[in-house]
Amino acid sequence: MVLVIVGAVLGMMIFLTGLRTMTFALRTMSGQRIEWVLRHFTTHPLAALATGAAVTALTQSSSGTAAAAVGLVDAGLLGLEQAFAVILGANVGTTLTGQLLSLKWQPFAPFAICLGGLLFCAKRDSSLGRAGAILAGVGGLLWGIELVGLALRPLVALPFLTALVLRWETDLYSGILAGIVLTATVQSSSAAIGLVLALAKEGLVGLYGGMAVVLGSNVGTVLTTLAASIGTKKEARQTAGGDLFFNALGVLVFAPLFPYFLLLLRLTSKDPMHQIANGHTIFNIISAVIALPCIPFLAGLMRRIVQR
Repeated sequence: MVLVIVGAVLGMMIFLTGLRTMTFALRTMSGQRIEWVLRHFTTHPLAALATGAAVTALTQSSSGTAAAAVGLVDAGLLGLEQAFAVILGANVGTTLTGQLLSLKWQPFAPFAICLGGLLFCAKRDSSLGRAGAILAGVGGLLWGIELVGLALRPLVALPFLTALVLRWETDLYSGILAGIVLTATVQSSSAAIGLVLALAKEGLVGLYGGMAVVLGSNVGTVLTTLAASIGTKKEARQTAGGDLFFNALGVLVFAPLFPYFLLLLRLTSKDPMHQIANGHTIFNIISAVIALPCIPFLAGLMRRIVQR
């Protein structure tokens, strides 16, 4: 059991290190341009949504994009309606990590780490060096999840884990709660999704339980936005509150349709990993498209709720 825990923790540490390395290198390459893009390409709700999705896909941090939106609102550089659209786009952009992990490029991970490391060491302060850091980060992300899956494989025989996962497979809200707690603990929805995909690869979790945890991760990731809004102006706190309201309401409204959604996902692939990754993407896209016309109502509601 000790070896299993050590292996799983080590794998998750490598995954998180790879994710942080990739994110940091991407942010370094973009510099202050992220805030510039958010300020200048968010005049229309649809453009703001697309901008939020693109920025998050590039930085692989929906929490970072949402926190940046909160900061810009606090500085008076972004309106509440614009920030909501950016956050909707961030929810879509963050699904790229799950799609990347589901493609099973893990055998190439060690080569990506070595090549990326060599490029970074050779040209540390250049664009080539930063590209090497991104490549090494992607390799670490893929290799870390592979190690997590291998470490967790012996847990299939443990009765208490089987009972826990079975709970997720039969009780939607238990899986959602697990996703909220897991994402809040590791402070990364990408890490939570990666862990779910690793469990699915080893047959420890099925589509029902995996998607339940994914829905919960959408709510758990909002905690970073809420933390970023502490001590800010009321407009920034309205932005963070709207993020929580939208994500939580989306999950609650979607819950009655969950069985039908799973039927759709089973048509997209025969592999549970692909099904879960596709479900994450489709859910966030549908939620964003439905919520986009409702942004003025949501903004008005948050202005009434958060008045100080």
